Amino acid sequence: MLTCKEVAFLSSKKLDERLTLKEKFDCLVHIIICGLCRRYAKGIEEMQTAIKKSDKSVADFLPQSVKLSEQSRERIKRAMRKALN
Repeated sequence: MLTCKEVAFLSSKKLDERLTLKEKFDCLVHIIICGLCRRYAKGIEEMQTAIKKSDKSVADFLPQSVKLSEQSRERIKRAMRKALN
């Protein structure tokens, strides 16, 4: 079974790309059992829906001082994937 950390990563990944069938199944099994992860996944989905309704991107809500470059975002994504594999 996946850890909470892995489910949090997959819940976030789901917002940007499609999960594999195995990832979906493993995440669902964990979410059925873990109330904290269920609330987390629901919360980020609700946040994404609210942002889409506002016609703005997530970056529009952040001050310039905390925005990351595209290179930094990709480097962080690679590091997270490596850490989870």
